[in-house]
Amino acid sequence: MRAILLAAVLATALLCVAPAHAERVGVYTGPDAPAFARKASGLLVPGRGPEVSREEALDALEGIPPPRCPCDYVVLLRIPSGKHANDRRYPIAIAGPGYDGLLVSDRTRVPGLVSIFDIKPTVEALEEGREPPITSRAEPNVQERLDSLDARLDDLDDSRTPAGFALAALMLTFAILARARRSVLWARASLLTVPVGLSTALALSALELTEPATVVSVLAVVTAVVALVLARFTRNRFAFAAALLAIFPVYLIVLGISTETSSVAVIGPRPENGGRFYGFNNQLETLVLAPALLGAYLLGSRLLPAVAILVLVTVGASFAGADGGGVLVLLAGFLFLWLRLRGVPLTLRNLALTGAAVVVLGLLLVGLDAVFGGESHVTRSIGGGPAQLAEDIGDRLVASAEGVVSTWHSALVIGVSIPVLIWVALRRPRYAALDALLVAVAVSLLVNDAPREVSGFGALSALALRFWHETAERLE
Repeated sequence: MRAILLAAVLATALLCVAPAHAERVGVYTGPDAPAFARKASGLLVPGRGPEVSREEALDALEGIPPPRCPCDYVVLLRIPSGKHANDRRYPIAIAGPGYDGLLVSDRTRVPGLVSIFDIKPTVEALEEGREPPITSRAEPNVQERLDSLDARLDDLDDSRTPAGFALAALMLTFAILARARRSVLWARASLLTVPVGLSTALALSALELTEPATVVSVLAVVTAVVALVLARFTRNRFAFAAALLAIFPVYLIVLGISTETSSVAVIGPRPENGGRFYGFNNQLETLVLAPALLGAYLLGSRLLPAVAILVLVTVGASFAGADGGGVLVLLAGFLFLWLRLRGVPLTLRNLALTGAAVVVLGLLLVGLDAVFGGESHVTRSIGGGPAQLAEDIGDRLVASAEGVVSTWHSALVIGVSIPVLIWVALRRPRYAALDALLVAVAVSLLVNDAPREVSGFGALSALALRFWHETAERLE
């Protein structure tokens, strides 16, 4: 009888023991990964910035448990074996229900391209049965599409620096000619270089022209010619304002219809090294400061709110530019411009109230964006609470400080640009649009993490705007 009771107890205990837990998702980073006939494939950007390492990649995957399969979903990826320049993409695939064809990430918005920082949120979402950041779409020739994307990103990486230099050289050349010849035509051409150059870069991207020498040459020639032609036909105040501001509806349409077109343009985000995959980066944000603020100045204080709304939606909305730092920078510029145009005394109290208004309005705009379904790194940061927001701000300040001395040419650009900005700021007489630009650049240096781009293009824009004011106290 005792033996029977003991057997019953043992049987009950065995029945109550939970089976070994199997994860819904298994992540494999090594050569022992299983093979699957049906899967969705993509290219993995293994980190952020100019260099990546195995350690950084593993940090991004920290918290994902070792695979214990069979699993519903299997993530297969390769990561760097050591440290190298961030100019190489790695293969990634996901097998499981709903995954077939080309991987698509709503955090890169470039079909086929995945950030390593998308992996952990995707695993967590699949484990919990939520919609993951990485999904897939049908693609008839997946490998051909990925090879083409990889080659295009390589060309893009080779084109960016020459394209930026070409745009900067045109701005500076036209500005110097404006000052030397006392010519409002050259001054207008200098200020129109940015909207024309950005439109040309978008057109080249849409046409899928990728060969670096061709892209940079066409960009330089078309921008120079069109900027000069536009300068000749925009003598009227309102025509000049329209030409300056036209770039914002252009970007709004492109970002709303085909984000990828902007992402792989030679001037703009840097998806090839994970710096920024879509929308407005610090370079773009700084370049559009002068067109935005001068356009608003030309149209006057009554139309300034309408211009500000157009620009802020283009730069800050999640479906468009998704640049929270840019929202704060442009808000500071527009509010300061409004104070100057309205003749409000620039007392310490009024400036403090303006600074507080910038922060409050910035948070309000991001909140409205989130309420209407927008999602970006900005809404996620603020949604994470004060601690997450403070951590992200701290990371940006550290990155900005490191950017000053990251390379000798960064130090050189910043070392030249800051004195130029100070020189322009100390010149008399003062001009409302120029002062608003200087305020916006100062705010950008505080809230953004790219001091070279902000100071460099900020100084060029300030010179162009100063020389335009000096040669055209009133438009012809």
